[in-house]
Amino acid sequence: MNDEMFQRILDVIKSSSKTINVLPLDEAARQAMKEKYRIKSGSLMAAILENTGGIVIDNWIRLYGLGELNFVTRNSLFPFNEIVIGEDILGGLFICLDDGNIGYFAPDCLEMEDMEIKFGQFVYWCLHGDTDKFYTDYRWDGWQNDASKLKSSEGVAFYPFLWAEAESLESRVRKVVPMDEILRLQFAFLGQDDKNE
Repeated sequence: MNDEMFQRILDVIKSSSKTINVLPLDEAARQAMKEKYRIKSGSLMAAILENTGGIVIDNWIRLYGLGELNFVTRNSLFPFNEIVIGEDILGGLFICLDDGNIGYFAPDCLEMEDMEIKFGQFVYWCLHGDTDKFYTDYRWDGWQNDASKLKSSEGVAFYPFLWAEAESLESRVRKVVPMDEILRLQFAFLGQDDKNE
């Protein structure tokens, strides 16, 4: 069943006009996931996790798999109960909400926004939707070239941070840093913010 489902995913990928990279599966990572998570067999999520090391769309959005973009290790960084299924290079996170919708943990406000779509719709949006419009405020001149040079373990950090005020995106300093550093900083700041309320 997962093979059929994955073949359908590959067909949807092939028909996309975006730049898409399907990363190779790591068998050890697959074993580690089975010990820690129960993903519904035959589901779209299971097909992606059990057949890829992750899927990178336009070098900007990254869907987690079991390999370079490791679902288990990325989720270990996340301090909430929900499951994280993907990220973008800014440190935004795509999360499975309790009602089955996909939420976006936005790096510009450090809050969860309900995208009001289910996982299958979300994957289709990543591959065929207007992701350029979604990120229009956070794309700088030459972002395609910069993003193409990133490793899957890296992201782009801004200073002032995206959640802090600045004149414009172009006025912020951009730097390539490890993605786990971006995520840890966001959650540390979020924790500090909670204490200050």
